[in-house]
Amino acid sequence: MIGKLDTVPMPTKGMKRKDWLNDVVDWGELDDEMARALAPILLSVVADIGKYAMEQVNLDPSLFTVFNQSVQDFYQSRSTKISKDINDETQKQLRAELSQGIQAGEGTYELRARIEKVFGAALTYRTDRIARTGVTGASSFADIEAWTQSGVVASKEWFTAQDERTCKYCRPMHGEVIGLKAKYFSKGDVFEGDDGKTINLDYDGIRGPALHANCRCVLLPVMES
Repeated sequence: MIGKLDTVPMPTKGMKRKDWLNDVVDWGELDDEMARALAPILLSVVADIGKYAMEQVNLDPSLFTVFNQSVQDFYQSRSTKISKDINDETQKQLRAELSQGIQAGEGTYELRARIEKVFGAALTYRTDRIARTGVTGASSFADIEAWTQSGVVASKEWFTAQDERTCKYCRPMHGEVIGLKAKYFSKGDVFEGDDGKTINLDYDGIRGPALHANCRCVLLPVMES
């Protein structure tokens, strides 16, 4: 994006900022590029965690297979969803920053600094939060998939670290046991934490952690009796 700034006229108060930003960034192409980069990373996480999940139930880790439709569907669809969500948030932040700058009558250098500020955040704390949350979600999928393939696991248990960092939403989830393929929450559910405050679970159905960004929870297998 920074590289294109010299070839695209910077916006003024009389220009449509949305049109200008779309001239600088092909968001569809950016979504595709990021999804292609994320897909093999998610697949690698699923492969590694799936093998470990097999070991948890005393089976040979080599029994876990990633060559099935369930795994393929997960890492491809998840990489596409994560990529679009990341870029949608970046686009929203860019429009907010540029709107403020344009209304303030800022010039090229000031607007460039605002753009660099947004992408700087995307490369630091936003990236860290997205990576942690994405890996947690992929790990939960891999656990469930491996335990399903094992044939010896009936249910799953939500395990929450019990320390000073445990949040008000994860704390009441500790020890919750449900069927292996069941959902703890459906997309759109509203969950109340132990302090009475609520969280809207509108991103996806919850079959396991992550319950929220930076969630540290994990799943444990509950064996067939």
